[in-house]
Amino acid sequence: VLDVVLDPAFLPAVRQRADRLRQALEQMIPNHDNLFEEVRGSGLLLGLKMKVESRPFVAHLREAGLLTVAGGDNVVRIVPPLIIEDSHIAEAVETISKAARSYDPDKAA
Repeated sequence: VLDVVLDPAFLPAVRQRADRLRQALEQMIPNHDNLFEEVRGSGLLLGLKMKVESRPFVAHLREAGLLTVAGGDNVVRIVPPLIIEDSHIAEAVETISKAARSYDPDKAA
């Protein structure tokens, strides 16, 4: 593991994946502007600021197969591993988007 982290190409690759994740989330927001306000954070430590309470949506995401964490009352924290692959980024953003389409904040417990 240490060899991977010490590889000179490791951190630039992490930055590229972080940029891809942020960009994908930012492109998703206009499709669900009733729920999401903005992307916050740095690198792969990102949060989706919500216009509604985040905890019920985090539970909805868990049911959809994506583990996230509520941050405060209105942020969904997204903290993938440093070795996340592009296919995982696409899958995560699609899962969030699909969950947002099926989510009704008025019926959330």
